[in-house]
Amino acid sequence: MDFFEVVIRNKRFKEFEPNQTLSSDQIKQLLACAQLAPSLSDTQNFTYIIVSDSDLKQQIAEKTTGFEWIKEAAAIFAVVVVTEEEDDINIIDAIVSSSQLMMAATATHLGSNFIVDFDQDAVAELLGVVDTRLTVMGLISIGATLDEGSQGYKRTLAELSNHNKLGEPYNFD
Repeated sequence: MDFFEVVIRNKRFKEFEPNQTLSSDQIKQLLACAQLAPSLSDTQNFTYIIVSDSDLKQQIAEKTTGFEWIKEAAAIFAVVVVTEEEDDINIIDAIVSSSQLMMAATATHLGSNFIVDFDQDAVAELLGVVDTRLTVMGLISIGATLDEGSQGYKRTLAELSNHNKLGEPYNFD
């Protein structure tokens, strides 16, 4: 699958095949793509906790707001970020890496979804994240899907772009 096909096929998925797993090689490939993401600070002050245990996935699903279906994903990648610093560089780096991880999932014919609406403290406790400098920033569900996915609302290119100054439309020829 070429890059543009990956971008077009990258959607939010909510229905995963139950009782599936990701192999160690699949996880390694996904994480290797996430690892190669550009980093503003060159420190990669974040980590992923790969959750594949069914009971733990169920407990995490119960701490989300309306995302119970993540328990059916093959794995949940919890994104843990160092947030003690005064800027958001670590968060930006983690988002870029997470996006690359999700694109890698798409390229390998898996679906994903990035979830941020959950009880961060409760999930952190479930995952053993006790250091107060760390935050569980997001949960990425990944697995083989049963649905067609959704791209959600997308603004037009004209609405999305400006030329040289804010409010000056870019003229697409």
